[in-house]
Amino acid sequence: MKLICGLFGLENLFGGEISSYIEISKMAENHGFDSVSLTDHLVMGKNLQNYPFGNFPLPSDSNWFEPLTTLTMIASHTSTIKLATAIIIAPLRNPAVLAKTLSTLDSISNGRVELGVGLGWQKEEYDVAGISFSEKEDRFWETLNVIKLLHGPNPVSFKGKFFEFSDIWCKPEIKQKEIPILFGVKMTDKNANKISAVGDGWIPIKTSPDFIKNGSELLHDAFKKADRSEIPRIRGQLPTQLNEDNIPDLSKTLDCLQLSMDAGLNEVEFFPINFCQSPDQLDLVLGEISKVVK
Repeated sequence: MKLICGLFGLENLFGGEISSYIEISKMAENHGFDSVSLTDHLVMGKNLQNYPFGNFPLPSDSNWFEPLTTLTMIASHTSTIKLATAIIIAPLRNPAVLAKTLSTLDSISNGRVELGVGLGWQKEEYDVAGISFSEKEDRFWETLNVIKLLHGPNPVSFKGKFFEFSDIWCKPEIKQKEIPILFGVKMTDKNANKISAVGDGWIPIKTSPDFIKNGSELLHDAFKKADRSEIPRIRGQLPTQLNEDNIPDLSKTLDCLQLSMDAGLNEVEFFPINFCQSPDQLDLVLGEISKVVK
């Protein structure tokens, strides 16, 4: 069982300082966490009611640090913990720039990059990037195809709907054989087949065991049809449980581990901000999570 520390919000325990991610990531590394993860918003609009998964947790003017830049900082101060996006909105980035940034970070970290990707939900982010919101899905899959190609043997050529190039090199090469790619998308037969062709796993947005089980089964079937021998990586959260005072309860949440594993999770992402009210609680919370999950 892989264990991921979601850094989302933890800087607020340290006065909002981004440099706190260094200390937090070292702490997670010492407790045996496999990865740290960061999520992504290029900009935020005012229409938070459009968030499709309930109430958006922060106001529009909250800080969102660019994930790959921040992970580069963390890479320079850690040695073993992997560096994940969960997720980055891939269609908002030019694929050549994204491929080059990833290969540079993979070089800096000696092969510790893991890529979680999604489409996002805000039209405003696509507007500011000059990209059609209606074309986001087609651009998403083409972007990933280009990245995979640029990270493979060079020179390469490509002709698609949005991008076209001939006989180019993209260096440096990545340190890993391949950068793992996990997808934060709705699991359908169509998406499962696409993931099995270019990716390694799924990041379910919901914590319901039934939701995870249904999506996991689709992806396992797609991997078998694609003659892939490896098991797809399913990285998700446990359902957050509340105590009698309606406050998130870590112990009760950890009790859901086996049920979520039975549903298909083989990697658990925790967001410690849900269980910490002060910096001095963080080490204890990370230790409790690690003892149970690892």
